[in-house]
Amino acid sequence: MALGKRHLALLVLAAVVLYLVRSIDFSSPAEGRFRNYAPKDPAYTAAVVYLVSVLPGPRNPDKLLGSLPLMQKNIPWREQWPVLLLHAGAYDTLESRSEFLDRLRISAEGQNLTPDDTEKLLKRIEFVPTRHELPPGIPADGVADGPIWDGEWPAYHHVCAFFSYKIFSHPRIKDLTYFFRLDDDSYITKPACFDPFEYMHVHNQSYAFRHEDPDMGWVTDGMWPFVSNYAQRHPEVESRLDRNGWEWPPHRFWPNNFGEAENFRSYETNFDLVKVSRFRTPEMTAFLDELASDPKRFYWYRWGDAPVRLAQVYMFLDVEKEVHDMCEISYAHKDYVWPDCECVPLVE
Repeated sequence: MALGKRHLALLVLAAVVLYLVRSIDFSSPAEGRFRNYAPKDPAYTAAVVYLVSVLPGPRNPDKLLGSLPLMQKNIPWREQWPVLLLHAGAYDTLESRSEFLDRLRISAEGQNLTPDDTEKLLKRIEFVPTRHELPPGIPADGVADGPIWDGEWPAYHHVCAFFSYKIFSHPRIKDLTYFFRLDDDSYITKPACFDPFEYMHVHNQSYAFRHEDPDMGWVTDGMWPFVSNYAQRHPEVESRLDRNGWEWPPHRFWPNNFGEAENFRSYETNFDLVKVSRFRTPEMTAFLDELASDPKRFYWYRWGDAPVRLAQVYMFLDVEKEVHDMCEISYAHKDYVWPDCECVPLVE
């Protein structure tokens, strides 16, 4: 009889534990609570990343609610990796998160996602609080000094700094194998024939982009001399640039005005597919530390992550072997539909 009572007590205890586990709110922004829908023993780990706000307070999610269902619907995901919504407070409360998910369900149904795909998308969403502070030396009223792009200061400048270097030390991202950044106005417009993470893994790629377009000289003031000086001090970087076919503006070694008003080649980083470990090597980290050492580069002169990313790639990767123009995925940014190319399925 006593044995039966012990069995009964164990059953009651198991039922209580099961109830508590099922009642946990995994969408909580508390640090360390991350939803994980990855396989138990994956060959790699990955996440889709949206930076949805950089300043405190709510933000209109209408464009994001249009982007997310297309991302889910038009890519044949091999695994339902997390979709990280990095926010600066917009989704701190359970009410705000629940409201967003309710609206996302409606948007997904309106874009003809199947009930199964809708549920998969909702389960992938992970709200990740990510605060952005002005660095030392940049005053809170800095807009009065007339920084470049002052109409969106400091929000846009936070975005540029974050994607240029801060993302690689983000606690939720730094240990991933890959991240795939999209913006709230990024749209996967047609069904793709492969999972982009799987493509990167199968072909051993370190970076994939979707379009290249230069940043104008007036928002890259000082970038050409910065890259040139760094390369001169690091012969291995100079050699890598040469092997990758890097081209300098005229008069590189003139003492003054090198690169002034010259456009700087850039990847359109609203489609940014990165193998994280290749951007966290000691050599790359040293470059990023030096890049971040003068915050005016981002907060006064509005250096963008687009030209920085292209410079990183050409300075430290083998472009021919490690970089892919993923034109196979039909894509639009804002109202511009980028040209695509034939999509060849991956061989199992």
